[in-house]
Amino acid sequence: MRQRFAGCLIYCGNYDAELAQARLDDSTADAVAFGRPFIANPDLPERFRVGAALTDPDHSTFYGGEEKGYTDYPFLDNGHDRLG
Repeated sequence: MRQRFAGCLIYCGNYDAELAQARLDDSTADAVAFGRPFIANPDLPERFRVGAALTDPDHSTFYGGEEKGYTDYPFLDNGHDRLG
């Protein structure tokens, strides 16, 4: 794609922190977008930064018209949810 398009490339869809960073490091992408992971992890950048586990999104609550699933996902609690 980079050979045919000189503009800004933003990738998205099923990326995790490691794959996103690899795309940025090898200049395949200028940015990587996260949709569903951000819905379930309102503190996604911090979780990526500290290597914390991600909360799985509840797909049954997507586009339901209520706050459930959009405002009730947990934030990290002082780093207690870290992996490893």
